[in-house]
Amino acid sequence: MKIKQRYAFTNNRQLWRILISGTNKVIVEDRDVDHKQVFFNCLQAETGNFIFRNLQLEEKFWIGIEVIYKDIIYFHKFAKPDMPNHKEIIAFDINSQKILWKNDSYAFLFVHDDKVYTYKPKFEGRNFYALDYLSGEELESLGDDAFAINQIRNSINIEEEYKDYLFPNIFSDDTIIDIDTKQIILDLSGGFEIQGNIEFIRYKDILLFNYYAKASEKIFINRFIAVDTSKRKIIFEEILNSTANAYVPDSFFMKDNLVFLLKEKKELKVFAIE
Repeated sequence: MKIKQRYAFTNNRQLWRILISGTNKVIVEDRDVDHKQVFFNCLQAETGNFIFRNLQLEEKFWIGIEVIYKDIIYFHKFAKPDMPNHKEIIAFDINSQKILWKNDSYAFLFVHDDKVYTYKPKFEGRNFYALDYLSGEELESLGDDAFAINQIRNSINIEEEYKDYLFPNIFSDDTIIDIDTKQIILDLSGGFEIQGNIEFIRYKDILLFNYYAKASEKIFINRFIAVDTSKRKIIFEEILNSTANAYVPDSFFMKDNLVFLLKEKKELKVFAIE
């Protein structure tokens, strides 16, 4: 098996979030913190072809993504700058690149079975509502029964939604993996002063892992390695961050046979294992 780069993406701004729709569209949120600007980009996961780039809405910074559902991005604003509470819902269709609806009376909770579940705060507690995911029309007024809302939320099969993803496991002496995988990781990371956790994914005969090694008193190098375990041979390696000042988890993940790497916090590199 081989690992081959498909494409890379960067706007030379900090990559904030990477999300993938059910139709394999990659949404990349990047932010210019100094100038308080946020941009949204959409690429086809397999090819890197752009669907849109540098999208901005009316609010240029205090805005974020709640979720992507059936190629609709649900955006939120913040109740107050620098505060975590969300307000307003803006439904944006990826394919038409148009806002389908927006409503500043509700705050987003979750989406399920073509309904957007929302709430309106009141003096004590909340009132809950279900909206049509395409039109924003109110379908149900659910009162203030938080228990009923949580039952609906808990019925969502998260494992099914993420069944095509592989996220890194943390390697330790207690990690239950085969002896061969364990020995490869130890051999290739041994001799370095490791900062934080070693993270790994085993995909068929390919072992992917990364670690932070101390380069100087305050600088760490984040190294990513791909090994063909059948041949015990490194088939790819890359420095993901050459001047890190602390360990930061989640530098890579997989969806289907695609490997997504975050390089220097500003570049997304996508590889295929074939």
